[in-house]
Amino acid sequence: MWSWLIELISNIVDITGNPLADTIIFAVIGFISGSIAFGLVGIIFDFSKNRNSKTMSEIHWGLRFVIFGVLTYIFVKIAQFLRWLFAPPALYYIIGFTSLIVGVVVLWLIFKKTAAKTAKEETRIVENKEKNIEENNVKKLDKYDEHKCPYCGGLLVERIGPYGRFIGCNNYPKCKYTKNE
Repeated sequence: MWSWLIELISNIVDITGNPLADTIIFAVIGFISGSIAFGLVGIIFDFSKNRNSKTMSEIHWGLRFVIFGVLTYIFVKIAQFLRWLFAPPALYYIIGFTSLIVGVVVLWLIFKKTAAKTAKEETRIVENKEKNIEENNVKKLDKYDEHKCPYCGGLLVERIGPYGRFIGCNNYPKCKYTKNE
């Protein structure tokens, strides 16, 4: 008896490819759209503060019909998009695209971390080179001043020990620097 309606709706709207399923989905979409349209018209007239009953009765049903049609069209397109989205080929594309994005983000995080680590190492190397240059300069200065202890800065004096003559720091026993003559 209602087969003509099911056939008409399935000719107009193709969501799943099954006429009965399309009719049921379309009925649900129509119910949702009608409810939203009815509420929106009430909100619009409350917001406009138009209380003229003649104007409201002339516009209400026309506005509800337009909103119902627009919302139904939008919801049908959303349903068709969701069907396409979860169809295997589109689903494979989405999974592949998502995997690609996740892979790029992971690689970016790895390289960002490696770059930060490399920058820290380069900074440390430069600081160590500067420190070594300063130490070498200090040692060179100490070598020129042969009467100064390179460890503590005390005076170097000549001493005699069990193995013969040597040079040692005058701050002995605090400083135990010695060198052969």
